[in-house]
Amino acid sequence: MSRRTLAAVEKNCCALSDIKPAVSSLPVAKQIRISPKTPMYLLTKTLPTAEENLALDEALVEVADQQSTEAGSEFETLRLWELTEPCVVLGRASKVAEEVRMAECQRDRVPVLRRVSGGASIVAGPGCLMYSVLISYLHRPAWRALDIAHKEVMTRIRDAVQATADAFHLHLPIAIDGTCDLTIGDRKFSGNALRCKRNWMLYHGTIMYAMPLNALTDYLKEPPRQPQYRMQRAHETFVANLLVPSSLVSPASFRLEIERQLSLVWSATEPWETNPLKEQVETEYRRLFQNRYTDPKWHLDR
Repeated sequence: MSRRTLAAVEKNCCALSDIKPAVSSLPVAKQIRISPKTPMYLLTKTLPTAEENLALDEALVEVADQQSTEAGSEFETLRLWELTEPCVVLGRASKVAEEVRMAECQRDRVPVLRRVSGGASIVAGPGCLMYSVLISYLHRPAWRALDIAHKEVMTRIRDAVQATADAFHLHLPIAIDGTCDLTIGDRKFSGNALRCKRNWMLYHGTIMYAMPLNALTDYLKEPPRQPQYRMQRAHETFVANLLVPSSLVSPASFRLEIERQLSLVWSATEPWETNPLKEQVETEYRRLFQNRYTDPKWHLDR
């Protein structure tokens, strides 16, 4: 990224103090399970660039893990965001040549970036809600075991999506499949990954509700590692949106209800503005953005 481009991006950076929780006016769906732990903070904002959004996810877990256990134990956070343009996001150990159609990405000027968590490459963009959950091992010590963490997080995400479908009277039987996928029938609409630190975990993923699915075929190769239930299917016969093109449900209304249900299952009721670590998070995300996420070597040198 050139100095001029970097300066322009920095000028447009959002202050995290401006972030407000989303509000839905839709009718309340059936009651679903609520976490009994201390309420989480709710952070809902998409920053101007994909690089900044990835930097913010990493900043959350880094700042939390830098605190003493006493100071950091009340920092659990649910973050919800959605990119306005398509972007390929590599897993931390992904190899570009194995997973990405670089010529097509360059042709269409689609950014190819790398996140801090594991897993395979994804395409994010409009119609794909991104969620990030910052989890304290002090509050949930059993979640250090990855099988328990996957089960606990995926159960909550599934419950929130199912409650959303029910609120709109859509027959969508949501299931957990593979290690940490969510499916409708045998079609995947949500992939997930995590980053584990000493006392904290960042668990984040995708919820495709109205995304142009041709982007996956256009910009991603078939992944080198596949869950058994995929059965070697190509992207176009393996993935699906929650809403079909003929649906009468507004995608914007559907997304708002997913956000509301996610905030319920995670007890994310605390305004981000009241978080005592928000200034530290903003400082760290800007540092990561400038030092890592604007560096092509971080994204592409694997």
